[in-house]
This record gives sequence, structure tokens and C-alpha cells, in this order.
Amino acid sequence: MQLKKFKKDDIYNNTIVTYPEYEFFVYNSKTYINRESSVDGDFSNTINHVPQGFISLHEMNVNKPADGLAYPFVTKDGSRSAFRTVTTSQFQDSAQFQFGDTITGSYPLSASVSRIYVQSYENDNKKFLRALRNPMEMGGYLSTKFDYANINTADANIIEVPSIFYGSKVRKGSVQLDYYITGTLTGRLRDTKENGELIQTYGVNSGSVAGIVMYEYGICILTASWNLSSDNASKDKYFDASTTSFPNWLSFGSGMLETKGTGTATSGHNIGTVPSYMIKMEGTNKIPTLTMLAHANKGELNYSSNPTFVEFDNQVTSSIGSSSYIESGGLIANTAKSKYVGYQEDFENTTYISKIGIYDENKNLIGIASLANPVKKTEIQEYLFKLRIDF
Repeated sequence: MQLKKFKKDDIYNNTIVTYPEYEFFVYNSKTYINRESSVDGDFSNTINHVPQGFISLHEMNVNKPADGLAYPFVTKDGSRSAFRTVTTSQFQDSAQFQFGDTITGSYPLSASVSRIYVQSYENDNKKFLRALRNPMEMGGYLSTKFDYANINTADANIIEVPSIFYGSKVRKGSVQLDYYITGTLTGRLRDTKENGELIQTYGVNSGSVAGIVMYEYGICILTASWNLSSDNASKDKYFDASTTSFPNWLSFGSGMLETKGTGTATSGHNIGTVPSYMIKMEGTNKIPTLTMLAHANKGELNYSSNPTFVEFDNQVTSSIGSSSYIESGGLIANTAKSKYVGYQEDFENTTYISKIGIYDENKNLIGIASLANPVKKTEIQEYLFKLRIDF
């Protein structure tokens, strides 16, 4: 086996930026990601063991029975390693974990889009707005609508998208919120200015700002309370279990996963089939990439240790004496073929490159690049193979 060292100009480190697209459709208290429904497995559960509208973060335990799921574990020892969900006091409490005990977790982990409804006069869910004060005020350079004082004194509808969907941040100009009533588009918000303002581009009050989007956090905060429809058929129990009201942006997303306060800040009561909602967005995913250039120069890589490289009837033979080792060389097989009948082409050293191994500085194999089809290599030919690894 011949090893060749990469030269300085043969290795490149760069970053590829992708923009994954996602759609979240909410209807009849169910969420659909990219218009996909849950798939049932073979063991009386969904194939990924997550509810409808959720994504399995590691895609583990696919189509496994509930009593045979893989799970994470760590043994309590002197290294003091534990899960992040285990506090220091819990770890040190010998009544909970003795040295040598196994601390376990559970899979699958899951995530989905969710909402938080905050009423201006209650304090229970206000903590979520207070937690966003600094990021909100930092966004003030984009738009005057990032005004914490005004948002904190109004009713607010917070839509949260986990970072597993958007990566490092939401792409500016890609956010779109659609409000449907009995399948008909009634209102649409878009960040057309790419400054975080969610502007109504369809329906009543077109051109008005209905909320803001915080790109780095995947959060939309809607504060507009104007009615999107005056048709009595559009009424539903958006905020109260016994009272119907017209749809507005404060009720957007009713029926999806929701964080409710213990006080009066509750919504999504008995939502029927009248409203449906669509959230469209693009994320920003940065992928570190290593590119390597492998050279197969003229006159190189034309010998092989593969037994088929030698003629079958002229294999290498060896004999061992009391004071000697004698090896007789075999004949290299001539694989050159002629297009003429009864004519033998001149001998030419020929190999076929099918795989490229990548080794570290200690000659440990760390990766193999397999070619889709073997490449014929003669002494007068040279090739440049471009290898890329995404991290």
C-alpha cells in the first residue's frame, strides 16, 4: 500500500450555508410539519415514538416496542459525570445516587412549534416576556416596533420555533404567517422589510404591523387585536370555553402545543374546524466542510497487492531453507484488451482505483471514500480526486 501526504494547497476548510425550509400547518388541534402525518409502527405506537407534529431529535428507537427502547446512561464515579438535568445537590445526595449506581435518561427527545398567550393584566405568563426584554431592546436598531414597554402592557401571542428547525437563526424575509377560516385565506403576515416587522399583506388593515419576529431566537410576538373577519361563521371559542369571538392575530395558532398560565391567561378552548394556520420560514444552517484533493499522478499507483494483479498460472511462490528464503516473482496480468480478434495489446501496468483511504498522522485509518465506479489508471494517466467531509 502506498501512502501519499496531502500538501498545503490540497486541504481547504470552509463553511457551507444552507437555508432549510419548513412549514407548520395547524388544524383541529393538530400540527403537521411539512404536510406529513405520523406513521404508525409495528408495536402499537408511532414509528418514531413522538406525537403528531413533533420531530424526533436523534431519530433513535425507530419502530421499536415501548419496552425495548434505547436510553442514555452514565455511571456515578469519581469523574463526577452526570446529565445536565441532574443538579449538583442531587448528584451528591447518596440517598438518590450511590457511587456505582447507573443514572439513566430517556429517548426519544422531541420538539415542536408552540405558543404562549400572555394577557396584559396577568402576571403568570409575563415571565416569558420579561425573559425576552434584553433581546427585544437589542432589536430596536432594526425597528421602533421592538418596544418592550408597549409590548409588555398589551396582550401578546408568542409563537416559538425550536432551533432544531432553523439552525443558527431564521432567515430574514422568509417568515410568513397565514390565517385561514374554513379553508379560505383571511390574513397574512410577512417580514417584507427584513427588519423584524410582521406586516399584514393580505386581508383587513393591510400594511399595518401586527407583531415582530426575533430571528436569532425563532420567536414571533403578535400584538394586533383587530378582527380579521366580521362574518359570524368565523367565530369560535378562541379564548374562552363558553364564549365565541371573531378571529384575530392574538388567537393565531390556537390548538397547537401551548404553555398556559395558572391564572386567566388561557386560550385555545374547544377549537373546532373553523380556523387553521400556516407558518412558513427558512432557517440558516452553517455546515463546516473539509475539502481534500487527492492526486494520482502519472507513473504512480500502478501496482497492487491484490492477488488478481498477478496471472493465475504464474503466481508468486516462495521456499524456505535452513538458511535462506527464496521467492520467485510471478507475472503481472495483462489486462489491456484489443478491439481486434486474435491480436494481443502490448503490456501496460493497469490498476483500478475503487477506494481512497484517509489516515491521520499516526497512520490510523479515519475515513474511506468509495468511488461509484472503479477508475482505470494506467502509467500515462493522472487523476485528481476531490474529497469532502461535512461536520
